[in-house]
Amino acid sequence: MLGLAIFVAAGALAAGIVGAVAAPASADYGPGAMYQVEITANEGGPTGGGIWLWIELTPGAGSTTSGTGDYTGSDCGHGHGAAPDRGDVTWSSSNGTLTISGVVLNGFGPLGSVPVTIRVPSTYGHYAYPTNAFSAIFSGLPPFVTGGKAQVQIAP
Repeated sequence: MLGLAIFVAAGALAAGIVGAVAAPASADYGPGAMYQVEITANEGGPTGGGIWLWIELTPGAGSTTSGTGDYTGSDCGHGHGAAPDRGDVTWSSSNGTLTISGVVLNGFGPLGSVPVTIRVPSTYGHYAYPTNAFSAIFSGLPPFVTGGKAQVQIAP
């Protein structure tokens, strides 16, 4: 009888562990998020670097064309190493373009923090930037940051 009780208890414990481990992961930022923007922009070689961001955008009360949000990610100017980026943003949508303000990049070493404005399409989808990605997506980067390739995902 003791063996049966141990067997049942072990089975219940195993089922609980499987249930906890098998629970689906959720990247949903909540019912209010209108956009999730993922950006990977890179320039290869010894003088290259990259910017990798995830941005959540929520509309303001009564609006579908502007609001607030937050971002997290990192950026790296080669020679300075990667640095974490995180903060709050404001955004607007006009003429098919999302304009996101308030992003600060921290991976430029002695230059300190670099505030940038991001412009990407406002239509959900995947976008590739095979050339000149840094200037096409980011305003406010130091003038030596040129070229680059990028992938951008705009999702609900």
